[in-house]
Amino acid sequence: MHSSISSSEEIGLERSRPEPGQLSSHTGVIALLVGLAVIMLGFEVGSPLILQHLSRTERRVETELLAARSLRPVTADGRATVLLAGNSLLLEGVQLDHLHDSLASEYEVSRLGIEQTHYLDWYFGLRRLLEEGARPSLIVLSLATDQLASTLTLGEEFAHRQMSAHDFPLAIQASKLDRTTASTYLFAHWSNWLAGKSVIRERVLILLVPNFRQLAGRIADHGPHVSDPQLLLSRAQQRLPELRELSQTYGVKIVLLVPPTQREDHSREIQAMGEQTGLPVWVLSPPGEFPRDLYRDGFHLNDRGSEIFTSRLAEQIRKTELVKAESSH
Repeated sequence: MHSSISSSEEIGLERSRPEPGQLSSHTGVIALLVGLAVIMLGFEVGSPLILQHLSRTERRVETELLAARSLRPVTADGRATVLLAGNSLLLEGVQLDHLHDSLASEYEVSRLGIEQTHYLDWYFGLRRLLEEGARPSLIVLSLATDQLASTLTLGEEFAHRQMSAHDFPLAIQASKLDRTTASTYLFAHWSNWLAGKSVIRERVLILLVPNFRQLAGRIADHGPHVSDPQLLLSRAQQRLPELRELSQTYGVKIVLLVPPTQREDHSREIQAMGEQTGLPVWVLSPPGEFPRDLYRDGFHLNDRGSEIFTSRLAEQIRKTELVKAESSH
């Protein structure tokens, strides 16, 4: 005769034994993990396709990035190559077709424009681009002076597209990130989904919310991110030599182009620093020279303003003797 304890154990075993056709807890956990892995893999594979479909901007950036990587000092017909790099101030301030046509006989002009980028995006972005073999004769980096001094980056998009893996510790130190954000950057460097999710969310909002793009443009922060003149000049003093060292390391001429502005931006002082450090700084329009009616929103140039600025840039590039010298080799 079984004891009551034995009977209880048998009942417990019966209850823990899965019914026919029912998954055990162990199998269920494995199925859940496999399902999550499939979902994440879908996000990783699908994110670039979704971005390409939803965002014309992403398609443009990817096209320009691929073209920039293949640049060599001169074209097959002997013209020097020029790469324009920058953010929306470049995209709206320089008429690429006009510049290309103006310089076509001597130079091949390309552009790599990524909106909402600052100095660190481009310092590490150019490092990666040059490491990967890009060799234009001239890189014209267009940044406002407060963007030159900024510690901001484009976040996960920067980590994925512009930061190389071995530059990760240096980029984290320069942008003063906490550990949580730094770990996000590290994962985003390898993850299409983490890098693209904010853009996908923005594009969905554009589709769902009427006039979202116009609303976002109105509330966008166009003010100086570094307003203290001493801090601005101090960071410029540190960063111009970094660009000069990058230029010398890869044998590519780099210049800083300061876009027009209505306010005092201390560009003349930074231009003088550039002369001392050996990094050319182009100030083609002194602060306040362009009147309000040449700006679209007080920050970006309108068609007339960009036409004037583009003509000045074309003339400045023509006067860059080093580029001409390289094109003759």
